Amino acid sequence: MIDAGLLPHLGDERGTRADFLRRLSGAAFGLGVVAGLELGVDEAEAAALRSPNDVMRFHSRPDLRPARLRVLRSAARADDYLFLAPSSGPGQRGPLILDGQGDVVWFHPTKPLAAMNFRPALFKGEPVLTWWEGRAERGLGRGAYVVMDSTYRVIARVPAAGRRFDLHEFELTSRGTALVTAHVVRAANLSSVGGPANGQVIGSVIQEVAVPSGRVLFEWRSLDHVAIEESYAGYTGHAYDYFHVNSIDVDADGHLLVSARNTWAVYKVHAKTGRVLWRLGGKRSDFRMGAGTRFAWQHDARHHDEGRLISIFDNSATPPVAPKSRVLVIALDRRERYAKLVREYAHPRRLLAPFMGNAQLLPNGNVVVGWGGLPYVTEFHRDGGVRFDARLPQGGMNYRAFRLPWVGHPRKAPRLVRRAVSGRRRLYVSWNGATQVADWRLETRSGAGGFTPVRTKAKTGFETSFPVPSNGDAARVVALAGDGRVLRRSNVVRL
Repeated sequence: MIDAGLLPHLGDERGTRADFLRRLSGAAFGLGVVAGLELGVDEAEAAALRSPNDVMRFHSRPDLRPARLRVLRSAARADDYLFLAPSSGPGQRGPLILDGQGDVVWFHPTKPLAAMNFRPALFKGEPVLTWWEGRAERGLGRGAYVVMDSTYRVIARVPAAGRRFDLHEFELTSRGTALVTAHVVRAANLSSVGGPANGQVIGSVIQEVAVPSGRVLFEWRSLDHVAIEESYAGYTGHAYDYFHVNSIDVDADGHLLVSARNTWAVYKVHAKTGRVLWRLGGKRSDFRMGAGTRFAWQHDARHHDEGRLISIFDNSATPPVAPKSRVLVIALDRRERYAKLVREYAHPRRLLAPFMGNAQLLPNGNVVVGWGGLPYVTEFHRDGGVRFDARLPQGGMNYRAFRLPWVGHPRKAPRLVRRAVSGRRRLYVSWNGATQVADWRLETRSGAGGFTPVRTKAKTGFETSFPVPSNGDAARVVALAGDGRVLRRSNVVRL
């Protein structure tokens, strides 16, 4: 069981910007090679296993067709929202916010591009949504990062700054800048790893860039600091991806924690000089690794408790080196250079995630886990019991999963439509991205008169329906907050 004194105490207050920052600091992530399906299931088999119910459809928003998240175990009380961006399987690609029952709160299709690394953040003191948008290529990808405000308006699109921006990290800083990952390809002698003397190597690049210009303020290149021989990756005949950075975190002292999937190590990097201060794990670990602390092909290294704890998503695949993936919470004795296992979290199904995956430590000590290459999202109690469990359709993958607060104020009005379904005429209303709607009030109008309330109904999921009223020649619906305030009125439809 985790020692309560070792876990970060982030406070019980809700809704303040300081709390929001602290809660974001508990997040952790990663990605390996992008593929389309679970291990052992080819595309034809996956298609046969899919159901029409795997994709959600809405009368009021037929343009939105996200994948359905099936809740397998629901918490008695769902705190905050789930942030996902399914990158494979049925349904449209795009950032997706869900409530605790798996109902859509907001969805933004990005076809033909994929969206990954989706989460809320703070930019210049204001809540925003951020994600990577582009095309994945051999687990790296090319694209740009998007910053969107709480009205769902894009306020920044960060370009590649002369490098190949990949999808692994985009962390906004309090300075109004961002930490990002990229990569370069260089000629290299690969004979020491079983390759040719005139081969090519992929080096990982970490940059701090200005937002939105993408101007480079700091750059760290793995090839300047980490030898190719530290890698555990086998040579496959392609450019050798020896390092494969998949997360960056700013440690309590301002220096950087860098997770490298293919060296099985986490690096503490000086934020100004780029010097490697220490290695955790891998072939040249500066820490003695206590029982249960060894990890492989890992993602998402994040610090907690002023750097005394580190959380890591230990894939242990691909190829597999253990029977299951797990989340590790490790205590670091920085004076004695000793790593001690505090707690591990593993799915009851003994999931072995071939790539991707993340862990987020919540303020109450619970842990949210996205299983990356496998279609599950799980929240564990701090003692290891499962509080919440859900899965995407067959073949669905999601880079990172988060449970965080969010308040959305859509610029567009609620959408109301009239449809005949199974011979019955009904009205359907939705408001994509609105988080404060508690009830919908149906109003009708006859002739040139004003609108008169007919019925008030609690909001149900993404879309709420009413039977078409027998009186009146036009209708609209009013979104109401929990205290009865009018938030917005929908369009008017003829009856």
